[in-house]
Amino acid sequence: MGLELNKIYQADCRTLVEKLPTNLLIISDPPYNIDFDYPEYDDAMSEEEYIEMFTLLQQMPCVFIHYPEEMIKYVCSGMGAPEEVVSWVYPSNINRQHRMIAWWNCKPNFSKVKQPYRNQTDKRIQQQIANGSEGTAIYDWWEIDLVKNVSSEKQPYTNQIPEEVIARIIKTTAQPGDVIVDLFNGSGTTVSVAEKLGFDWIGIDISARAVEIARKRIGGINPLFSGISATVL
Repeated sequence: MGLELNKIYQADCRTLVEKLPTNLLIISDPPYNIDFDYPEYDDAMSEEEYIEMFTLLQQMPCVFIHYPEEMIKYVCSGMGAPEEVVSWVYPSNINRQHRMIAWWNCKPNFSKVKQPYRNQTDKRIQQQIANGSEGTAIYDWWEIDLVKNVSSEKQPYTNQIPEEVIARIIKTTAQPGDVIVDLFNGSGTTVSVAEKLGFDWIGIDISARAVEIARKRIGGINPLFSGISATVL
């Protein structure tokens, strides 16, 4: 029996892979596995176990967000070579100021999301704008700020991914009828954006605290979910 749509599950995602829907698009910011004891989870799997986790997903359409070195060393070891990569860059007070976004078994169409033309004094650009153009396709270099403590979307959770990052992935990649799945649901950014964009979704996280944060967050977006508890498996 498969998982129900539009529900958050507290579970180890590895135990639910075979119950995932076939019309899915996995979008996730997996644990970094850098041996840091976060309040929500212990981020210290062995290298073999960490790579094996991705091997379970290598036939599925997946988009993962990770630091470049770890993406290449671990995620690609389990998934193989990605079909597309993007650099997500951000100014911050830490020494690592960019992450990689990579696609497997699916590809984004960057023309589905527009950004302003850079050289708007160019006569050819001015003519395109006059003809109704809303901008040019986004590049493979996304400048999006981290979620700060003062950000309106901030949740009481560590390493929260900005909604704009997830929105760009969904808008450029998801097909009508896709179910957006986050196997490492965290604070619920992916499922929240999926709900806002009109997609069915499934969220899975091993942390009871993360699941409760995400449940309240999705309830604030759609009152239909405000009284629904998460499922523990």
